[in-house]
Amino acid sequence: MPSIRALLQACDNISPPEKKQKAVTVKLLRKLWRLASSRLRANLHDHAIDLIIGAFFFAMRSCEYTITKLPGKTKVMRLKSVRFRDRSMRTIRHSDPDLARRAEFVSVTFEDQKNGEKMDVRTQRKTGHPYLCPCLRLARAVQRVLLTVPSPSPDTPLCDIRLSPNSTSIVTSELTKNLLRFTCRTFGGMKTFGFHPHEIGNKSIRSGAAMALFLNNHSTPRIMLLGRWSSDAFLAYIRPQVLEWTNNMSSDMINFDSFLDAAFYDIAAPSDPRSPKHPRTLNGRSDIMLPRFNMHY
Repeated sequence: MPSIRALLQACDNISPPEKKQKAVTVKLLRKLWRLASSRLRANLHDHAIDLIIGAFFFAMRSCEYTITKLPGKTKVMRLKSVRFRDRSMRTIRHSDPDLARRAEFVSVTFEDQKNGEKMDVRTQRKTGHPYLCPCLRLARAVQRVLLTVPSPSPDTPLCDIRLSPNSTSIVTSELTKNLLRFTCRTFGGMKTFGFHPHEIGNKSIRSGAAMALFLNNHSTPRIMLLGRWSSDAFLAYIRPQVLEWTNNMSSDMINFDSFLDAAFYDIAAPSDPRSPKHPRTLNGRSDIMLPRFNMHY
């Protein structure tokens, strides 16, 4: 009905704009790691940092690796959800004391998700980085749970941790959000990272993963596959930052005095540093040369 459509449009017009959380950068994850200690034993913040960095490599929702205020249908990651393999693709036991060193692959099974998919498995490989590595961080989290939680079972959530013999705690979404914002504020905020502490949150991990993949020219279908997105709507979250951080369009906008003669002149001389020396693919596509950012994706 037109009247209903007009009413909904009117409500949308007077509603405040949606505040999308900014995508976190790898720089912020590096600074986050500086807040961690080198101990394996009970430390809630260390455990949360391991989970945050591990979650980044799988573009996880906060409800998939922490306990949220309002539990939904999504199942939180448990010990049995995480599987490690060595270079020969042989499964490594969680109790193996060399788990972190031997693990070459880590697979996470997402038992139930918002998109309705069940038992969805994603695998990442060791990066070789000393701490920004999904194998290292999730192996560390698994070992800490085994070390601190009494009688852990395959169903034990990976966000559980025993702080003392008489105290059990869990990593919550509130804790991870505060850690991200504290890191941003402590290490310079806008000047260092390009966003304010209040502009990031738990969704920033998921969008940050998409941003990192997009800027490394991974195709939209591959990003959707890793992050378990059912559509490319996730690009709405990262598009403004991509456009803001990766393009210098102002110089291109003054190349033509008139649009009528645009077909008769090169955009830039071959010697101009702005002229591409080799065909540049964009986000997995080879049929688009310009602009450097595909605004329709």
